[in-house]
Amino acid sequence: MRFSDEFQIIRVPEEDWFDPVLTFDARLFIDPFLLYASETGHFVGSHQEVITFFNSVFKMIAKSQGDGSSIYWRRALALLQFPEVEELCLGYTDAGTRGTGTGYGLGRVITGLLWDAVRAGLREIRHFEEICILGEGIGADRISDITANITRRQLALYTGEICKLNKVPLYTARYSRGYYSETKQRWMPLKVNLPRNPYNGRPILLVPRDYLRALPTINHDDFWEYCYDNENETLRTEYSADVTRHVEKKVIITVARRHAEFRSNYIQAVEKRHPEPYDFERDPMGMVAWYEGTREYCRRQKLSFVISSRNDFDEAVDKMVSEFRHYVEKNDGWRLLWNDNNTPRSESAAQRLFLGIIKHYCKANDIDISREANVGRGAVDFKVSQGYQIRTLLELKLVKNTKFWNGLEKQLPTYQEAEGTDAGYFVAVAYSQADLRKLGGIQTRVNKVNKATGYKIKCVIVNALPHPSSASKL
Repeated sequence: MRFSDEFQIIRVPEEDWFDPVLTFDARLFIDPFLLYASETGHFVGSHQEVITFFNSVFKMIAKSQGDGSSIYWRRALALLQFPEVEELCLGYTDAGTRGTGTGYGLGRVITGLLWDAVRAGLREIRHFEEICILGEGIGADRISDITANITRRQLALYTGEICKLNKVPLYTARYSRGYYSETKQRWMPLKVNLPRNPYNGRPILLVPRDYLRALPTINHDDFWEYCYDNENETLRTEYSADVTRHVEKKVIITVARRHAEFRSNYIQAVEKRHPEPYDFERDPMGMVAWYEGTREYCRRQKLSFVISSRNDFDEAVDKMVSEFRHYVEKNDGWRLLWNDNNTPRSESAAQRLFLGIIKHYCKANDIDISREANVGRGAVDFKVSQGYQIRTLLELKLVKNTKFWNGLEKQLPTYQEAEGTDAGYFVAVAYSQADLRKLGGIQTRVNKVNKATGYKIKCVIVNALPHPSSASKL
């Protein structure tokens, strides 16, 4: 359920806030550089607040001289604890909205990178993402969480204003680490009024779409592209004539640490660009269109189940999976699996589309569904269940996936064993004629797995090749 659906909000096109699905994280992130490039409304001064925090910690690290036992180092480490901001419904946690954030272990990674930055000649932080170029361990989700933690007050004010305009009920949320005080050099408590997520009981924070991207503007690959285009002679001298546009991350990190002037020039070049947020209109990675498309389809193609036995449940799951295949093959659902340049989208895009169909039907029929449910020995794509005893595991793989057969013959049976269920579906999505040819003997292999394990795995082949529109439209 999206935020707007849950609170019955009719949005108008000019509204800029991202409308999150309240039960699953969208793989988008707050990019601090977009804050830097366009501070408006409640967010005026927010990027400076982020930089003030990091420069404060940076000075502590410099004073510590890299001594982990120093009071300055320990004070910095205590400040660099950032819980995952699940209130945004953003990140990599598809099994809901609760992720790992940056605890003590990753705090140590950040302090180490800040010390590396000191030794690499950095004297002042203008964009804290620059320190991420100097090492590994801080990805887009961590950068987003850090930014959201530091700008929580601005996000809360923005959210509160939207909710008041739309008469969304609010409650008082309290944070022990609500904002950073530069004068006191510590985190301060914060009390704000926010809407409540009915699915996890947590507050909800909304964010402008103009601040969201799939990757930060400043990142390893972009830095290397700049170096390759502008510092090629130096790179070839140091790394021989074999240097290419595509190198291992450790090479990029070495260059970043060795050449402070490259980093400085790169940051200046980025600041002169016009940064681009995620294109929600085109939705090139299939991050948002899956929800609307599948919801409308399920509203038209209603399924109702009366479940009083295991057989009833199995029949319901079978119909839902079959409906997904029908949606893709006969109702233009395949269009949501292809980019504008006629290249197929990722496996995660196909999984989100599958999730949309299954999730909407499950909600309408009071069936539980978990995305990437942890079953002890891995994370199966989906688990549908009714009560504790009746459950089925669903695994979707692109046929072109190099681990496609491993998914059928090892992963799914392993998950079934851990979950204690013999029922499973293996959904194979084909993007090409070569994919379809590869599937020629799949039923034989399914039968072999079932015979060896005693399980009841069903294979469903979904033809997602581009084809002419049918009479039924999305």
